[in-house]
Amino acid sequence: MLKITITDLSDEQRWSLQGKLVGQWAAELKSTWREARHAGDTRRCIVELIEVTSIDRNGEAVLAEIMSQGAEFIASDVYTKHLLRSLRSKLKRSRMKGKQDDGGDH
Repeated sequence: MLKITITDLSDEQRWSLQGKLVGQWAAELKSTWREARHAGDTRRCIVELIEVTSIDRNGEAVLAEIMSQGAEFIASDVYTKHLLRSLRSKLKRSRMKGKQDDGGDH
């Protein structure tokens, strides 16, 4: 099970996740994220992964999507910190690749 707690403040939105970020629960986070984050919302978004006990490929994909939209993450354990670093570097590489693929003026 995954518990999602969203705290709305004037300058930030804080997401606290507890439990397993796997399978159907990852899908639940994805749909909740898409409903709660509005396009015009300029507040900082912080996602706390301190009480997440496991993350599968589905969970990683959702975290990557959330990260690509500018969310900041807080993690406490070594595995989750490593996973976030890995997702960040993949995101940077794909953005760099995207810029190279633009073509631009020749």
